[in-house]
Amino acid sequence: MPRRVKTLEIVGQDRLLRKLRKLPELARAAGVAAVKEETHETAQDERRNAPKDTGALVEGIQEEYKRKGLEGRAVSTVRYSAAVEHGTEDTPAQPFAQPAAERARKRFPNTVVRHVNEQLAKVTK
Repeated sequence: MPRRVKTLEIVGQDRLLRKLRKLPELARAAGVAAVKEETHETAQDERRNAPKDTGALVEGIQEEYKRKGLEGRAVSTVRYSAAVEHGTEDTPAQPFAQPAAERARKRFPNTVVRHVNEQLAKVTK
């Protein structure tokens, strides 16, 4: 009995490969967008919760980015910010950075997922 040869034709293979080649670029874009959003949100959170006696502490909270946008952090450039955050012998602690960091830690995974999904939607178009 002769063997039957089955063939399979893949329609749209070239289009699929073009889309797959975009994935690394889209993943990076998603990561950069998520880091930027979260860093900004964390800085805003710190500004909202920092003591506002003179306003210098709030104004000194900055956003910094490294590794071409894949690393971000909210920092205080005011020299006495650690004393405010942790307190001194004379003044009680008024934490504003650590609580913001904890909220960011919990929020960030969802931020990443949202940005990845937004980028993946571009591939499926």
